[in-house]
Amino acid sequence: MMPMDTHTAPGDVQRPPAYGYGTVLTDPAAEAQKSTQGRRMIQERVAALGKESIYNLTGLVRTFPLQPEDLPALENQFTYYTHFLGRAETLALRYLGAQPERHSAVLCNRVSAAMLAIMLGTLQPGERVLSLVPQGRSHPSIQQAVEVMGATFHEVQGLAALERAMQHHTWRMLAITPLTPSMYHIPAADVGRAIALAREAGQLVFVDDAHMMSRSVFYDEPVAFGLGDIDVAVWSLDKHVPGPRGAAIVGRQEVMQGIMAQVFQFGLEAQSGHYVAMLRGMEAFDPEPIRQAGRLALTLYEKLAPRYGHRVYQGGPGVSFAADDFSEVVYARAGTRQTVLVPAEIAITGCFLLLKHYGIITIPITGYPGAAPTLRLMMHPDGGRLGLENLVTALDETVQRTAELLHKPEAVRALLLGDA
Repeated sequence: MMPMDTHTAPGDVQRPPAYGYGTVLTDPAAEAQKSTQGRRMIQERVAALGKESIYNLTGLVRTFPLQPEDLPALENQFTYYTHFLGRAETLALRYLGAQPERHSAVLCNRVSAAMLAIMLGTLQPGERVLSLVPQGRSHPSIQQAVEVMGATFHEVQGLAALERAMQHHTWRMLAITPLTPSMYHIPAADVGRAIALAREAGQLVFVDDAHMMSRSVFYDEPVAFGLGDIDVAVWSLDKHVPGPRGAAIVGRQEVMQGIMAQVFQFGLEAQSGHYVAMLRGMEAFDPEPIRQAGRLALTLYEKLAPRYGHRVYQGGPGVSFAADDFSEVVYARAGTRQTVLVPAEIAITGCFLLLKHYGIITIPITGYPGAAPTLRLMMHPDGGRLGLENLVTALDETVQRTAELLHKPEAVRALLLGDA
């Protein structure tokens, strides 16, 4: 979550609304404490009940798939160069649909690091970036990186608003998020139209395709460079991919020169063991688990929609509740809207109750400051193991438990932040 900011750009183009702070989650420090508490709860549950007692519904695998034969080659930096130099970049180019003769790649330690390198390497102070999303907002790390550079960041929702913004303002870069952190989706045809508009205006085109694998497989769409004539893209190596947290930046060689300089200058690159784990994760990627998760998600949505109506939505191979919508479900169950908790806190409370009582792990449990407070139930990797009927029951009981906490902010504080 980020502090609210009401500054607007000229016309109808605005900075994106931030996830508001509240009574319990009051600032980034509280969010960080919340993440620590979530990890502690996971640790305690696994220690008491075993690793099968938790169910990963984040869509993030975050394994570290080094192989025994990799270890001798990681003895020092020179053996690492000898055995692995360039291999992950080559594979990233192929997965993103780029052309080795025109594009290059670099591996970063996480997506937020990649965002920082891209904006530092392509923008100048005072330049303006326009962001396109379908609903909700883009990942806060994009805005943060733009503003660290001294540029300004503005966002629109949908093609019609984008076309108006293109007509009335001048932009250095168009940033497109085809599948947002809250799993709102822009169809590939609309992405292609947006890219064409930016090209006509002479703008740089950046695609935040962190969720590329779930997007391309679930919606049967092209990978990043198949969407249109783009300059640079980011892909996350842990989102529906069996690898560690990390990111690949792929772009035109002339654009990548400046970006790669920032990566290495500020130490944003993946280090040796991390690099090899990302390589192994890419090598092991299989789209079939995403297809299976997608089928489960469609069935889950059919089960939940009659009960929750428009408050629940299909978000790729999962189903989701925006914080405002989950809060409305809770208000209806409680028979009151009176509470000092804000919607983000209510949604995150629901997530923590799912973990406490059922071992279900969602993004807000361990997410860093700035993460979306969406209640996302992704079916990969553990939706099938949990079972849809168990999940439907757990969600209904969690709504009830959350409703009972609306007037108990101190109990919510203990749940989200622990006793410290």
